[in-house]
Amino acid sequence: MKKLLILAAAALALGACGKQLTVAEREEARRAELELQSVMDMVSTRQIPPIEFEFNSDKLKASSFDLLDRVAQILLKHNRLKLIVAGHTDDVGSEEYNDDLSMRRAGAVKMYLATKGVYPDFVRVYGYGERYPVVDEKTDEARALNRRVEFRITTRDWGTVY
Repeated sequence: MKKLLILAAAALALGACGKQLTVAEREEARRAELELQSVMDMVSTRQIPPIEFEFNSDKLKASSFDLLDRVAQILLKHNRLKLIVAGHTDDVGSEEYNDDLSMRRAGAVKMYLATKGVYPDFVRVYGYGERYPVVDEKTDEARALNRRVEFRITTRDWGTVY
């Protein structure tokens, strides 16, 4: 009897961790991810500018608005999906300062998306500071690449993410 109760509790706990997606929900998430990847590819090929901030600040530069408007359009079109915004900095400054700056910059992106109609509770922000560089060098070019904002679409309930 005790084993049966433990198994039942484990099954309930696993079931509560997240819901199974329908085929339509999985397809919607796949399409949104492809749309977001297409926008990010446009950034990589410099067809549209990346997200940029004023120096040492969380104030978005106007050149960032085209990209953010496209991200907002994707989220409004697929309004059941959620977005994770991850802010990153270079290695200049203290670790504590860079953690704070990256979080504030991710928050600025969230606020901009909210002004475009994206439901704020569907966007989570994380600030990683200098912990995850894409290029581990000390040149100006490498530092510029490490100062970035990354996006990830998720269908999961926030209680099951991270």
